[in-house]
Amino acid sequence: MNPNSYFILMALLAVAGWAFSFYFLRVLDGKMSPSAWWIPAVFHMSEGGCQTLMESPYGRILGKPNAFWGNLYYPFMLIVIGFSGAELIDRSLLLIPALFAMILSLYLLWGLYRLRTPCPVCFATHTVNLMILILAGRTL
Repeated sequence: MNPNSYFILMALLAVAGWAFSFYFLRVLDGKMSPSAWWIPAVFHMSEGGCQTLMESPYGRILGKPNAFWGNLYYPFMLIVIGFSGAELIDRSLLLIPALFAMILSLYLLWGLYRLRTPCPVCFATHTVNLMILILAGRTL
């Protein structure tokens, strides 16, 4: 596969990750319906599922909901992906935020397991993080 294809895929994944984070945060704030038309039904947040995570230690980092950090991380990744793709920065720099996000995803997945709480939006963002990390590694 052409290395430029990896950058395009990573950018699309970062946009998807941002969309999931945006959706989660807006639903959490009560500013969006959990059944938003642009989110596939399989990812809709439910009472007793995704929203109960916010009441647990796994739902917040430094006092902010995890989705808040996703709304910062994914646009940042878009910038890093763009700079790496344009060869303005070394491609290996993609691995630093991608690896950090994956480590955090593993911790949060552990939290989902411990709480026995299914959260399709969470699973989707963790999958996005894993795919970005794999693709970032493939660009080297």
